[in-house]
Amino acid sequence: MRCQRDFSELLKDYPKEVILKDGTGVTLRPLKDGDENVLFEMFRRLSVDDLWFLNHDVSDMGLIADWINNLDPNRVISIVALLEGRIVGNAVIMMKRYGAKSHIGKVRISVDPGFRDRRLGTWMLLDLVNLSMAMGLQMLVMRLVQDRDASLIKGVRKLGFVEDAVLKDYLMGGEGQAHNLVIMTKRLTVVCYDS
Repeated sequence: MRCQRDFSELLKDYPKEVILKDGTGVTLRPLKDGDENVLFEMFRRLSVDDLWFLNHDVSDMGLIADWINNLDPNRVISIVALLEGRIVGNAVIMMKRYGAKSHIGKVRISVDPGFRDRRLGTWMLLDLVNLSMAMGLQMLVMRLVQDRDASLIKGVRKLGFVEDAVLKDYLMGGEGQAHNLVIMTKRLTVVCYDS
């Protein structure tokens, strides 16, 4: 059963401070109007290979502006990690508000290359798990590339995600090489609070 909560209530605990593995403090908060340039700059720091496996061409500033200007918290919640005015990570839950998949959240996380292996992605994923439970979602799904995301797959397993399927040669790399798609899921406990 879906919790009936106001999204502004869900997001009232932001901004949040998290401490990375190296002791760096980073601020987590929802993506908002005015973040277009700093989000675009974060995506510009990703490798060509990283960009290839995203669902959208984030090298298009117009696409990013359109995304931010049309944020719908009933369908997408986007959290960013900030350090000294720069976005260094973006974590997104995408969901349907109606139908057979309305209990599922799809998770996407992008982390600035300079902040990988510092547990920023782990903090952001834990934050999305907590938000998802508060929203009444019952399952999270992550789609990962088996060979290139091997350490990420290992990390999300430690957070309770399980490998539900591997689609052999499902993805094509930028130079035409085939990659397996791994579908990881996590079952959630619904935690609804009285207002």
